[in-house]
Amino acid sequence: MPNGELKGHRQRLRERFLNVEESSRQEETLLELLLSFVIPQKDVLPIAKRLIDDFGGLTKVLDAPFEELCKVDGIKTNTATLLKLVDWIRLNHAEKSAISKPIPKPKEVEVTLFDGIEREEDERQPALVVTPKSKNRKIISRRGTELFGKSALKEAIDLLPTLPDTESLDEIQDFLINALHFSAIQTRQRSTQYIIRRMFPKGYADRSLRVFATKFAGKQELQDVCFYRFLKAEPLEIYIIEDLLIPNLGIGKMNRKKLRDYLANRYPDSRSIKDSMFAVIDALKAGGISKADRNNLYFGYREVLIPSFAFILHSEFSEPGMYDINKLESNQFFRAMLWNPDRFLSSLYELRNMGLISKISEIDNFRQFTTKWTLEQLVEQLNAGGNGS
Repeated sequence: MPNGELKGHRQRLRERFLNVEESSRQEETLLELLLSFVIPQKDVLPIAKRLIDDFGGLTKVLDAPFEELCKVDGIKTNTATLLKLVDWIRLNHAEKSAISKPIPKPKEVEVTLFDGIEREEDERQPALVVTPKSKNRKIISRRGTELFGKSALKEAIDLLPTLPDTESLDEIQDFLINALHFSAIQTRQRSTQYIIRRMFPKGYADRSLRVFATKFAGKQELQDVCFYRFLKAEPLEIYIIEDLLIPNLGIGKMNRKKLRDYLANRYPDSRSIKDSMFAVIDALKAGGISKADRNNLYFGYREVLIPSFAFILHSEFSEPGMYDINKLESNQFFRAMLWNPDRFLSSLYELRNMGLISKISEIDNFRQFTTKWTLEQLVEQLNAGGNGS
């Protein structure tokens, strides 16, 4: 970046921060701004991205030991000292100040650098809070931008069948960190958090998914179910399927550039468009929804697989009871699976014939199906052979 352009860019960074613009609170932007005060005559955004990728988030960069920071390419002692100084102020002075200061009225509340750091960490990282004397974790939904940089879906599909037989996310976390194939511990930790947040959103490793994963290890049925849970956690993937893939089903393919343009138009201030595009495509491939080469994505309607159809049906219609078939046919998650919608009704009848749902009623415009199991009970039936009679 030419010197004049670099100065102008840094000035805009400062102005956006002082004007409390939302884009200035992204963790990469906050770290870039901080580094710009200590690293002259150089584009520091690549260094900011490298730090966040290596350590797993802005708060973890500040938490990192001085010696580890100095090992990162582009970080010298002065820069590492500044980061540790900010960390100390964040943990000590800011906390004491908050305790001694009276609570301001709403109109007096200001956003500080440290507020931005904490909020951006929440936005980027899947927050997992373990409450004392509780085996469950509270999974906090990510706030802020809907973009995500890693899918980790293939890793989830590969490892779910091998998980220990426990609901404890602490044990699951330890297992995944050791089992993931990445060499860097920070990458394994980050990927573990992605998998846990997306696959186990209720705060425990539910038996339904664990049993289903063991039963259908290595099969498309497991890919379907994991992709469904991924969709529940990452709404951006739904938007892309509805706005880009479904309208192009007649062609059966789409250029990658169309996806990139879609993301750039939707998130004009983001600098993570390329990473997000790759993550979206990785999830589509891992779920068996689409194939891809360097230029295009290839997709079409897929055949309905009864076990995964049943799992998602009992997830979306979770309480045993009577439901309108139209609600199934219009359900966004069923549409996003790219299952052939002409097969939905016949799949319901197949479930009824297998004894996995109670009945189907079609009288004029009155169309309903009746379930009789919870999701866990359904999975037990599938695991036992699929006959619920």
